[in-house]
Amino acid sequence: MTALEPRIADYLAHRMPEASDVQVDDLARIHGGSSQETFRFRARWRQAGRIEERRLILRRAPEAGLVNAERDLEFTVYSALAGSGVPIPAAHFLELDPQWLDRPFFIMDLVDGKPGHFFQSTDPYEGQSEAVGRNFWRHLGTLAAQDHRALGLDGLRNGDAEGDCWSGELDHWEAALDAGEEVIEPVVRGALRWLRRNPPPPAAKPAIVHGDYRCGNFLFLPDGQVSAVLDWEMCHVGDPLEDIAWALNPMWTMEKYFPLEEGLAIWEEASGLTIDRAALDWWRLFAPVKACGIWTTAEASFQEGTNREMIIALTAVRANSFHRREILDRMAQRGVMG
Repeated sequence: MTALEPRIADYLAHRMPEASDVQVDDLARIHGGSSQETFRFRARWRQAGRIEERRLILRRAPEAGLVNAERDLEFTVYSALAGSGVPIPAAHFLELDPQWLDRPFFIMDLVDGKPGHFFQSTDPYEGQSEAVGRNFWRHLGTLAAQDHRALGLDGLRNGDAEGDCWSGELDHWEAALDAGEEVIEPVVRGALRWLRRNPPPPAAKPAIVHGDYRCGNFLFLPDGQVSAVLDWEMCHVGDPLEDIAWALNPMWTMEKYFPLEEGLAIWEEASGLTIDRAALDWWRLFAPVKACGIWTTAEASFQEGTNREMIIALTAVRANSFHRREILDRMAQRGVMG
């Protein structure tokens, strides 16, 4: 038994007064993420004369991570999207009081499925790339079709935006760079200037943007179904093309596993929107700028000692360099450098 297991059991007993003899075991850390600490565990309890058992996930705020998100954001999004057609785990309890587990956390169902290990495998979807690709684009289109106001998500960042979503997002990630950069990166700053001087058309509609929709952030089943879209810490309201551009970023692009044009057509059908290719091109330059903002936050947290996980340091070194080179390539294609 780990030190956390009885504390989680006490918390569940507190939240489920109708339950008795609450027990927690089989607790294990799920490594790989760096914005939240993730644990899986089994809970058992007695209720109405029966023994109940459930496999659950605990997501706890880290001391520091790649993304400094509002701690209730992910839980709020999971709750709002229940029944929307976007596959998500059922979220049960949100706790912001640190008395229970030292830091804020929430508890949700453990969903069957596995992530595609796209960095380590040439076949991360085990022969089901076509089915996974179709579902990947269909679910992203379904997300873009949602009315964030009707779902009560107008409190997300940019929740009151009407069309010029790009400006708020540039401001957001420029602020992250300002806060974290020890040395100003001229490549990234040049791209920021170009993006501001050459704004995209207004969004076809302000939509719920996952913010990190890509390979590795969903679970799939043996038949190619996507069982859950995960990691919503960067969710906000914006131009849905932002999610498409992020999904196509060469560091993790779905294009390796499913034809691009077919995927975009599936997205258009599911969303009811038409993709403006010139606007998408703008967002494809924005994507590595945003990425550099994330990696800069990671580097700063490691250097300051607030997070000593090696994945933070390695990500900052490897990915920051990758995306700066991508910015150079994309700026060169435009014939400008700032």
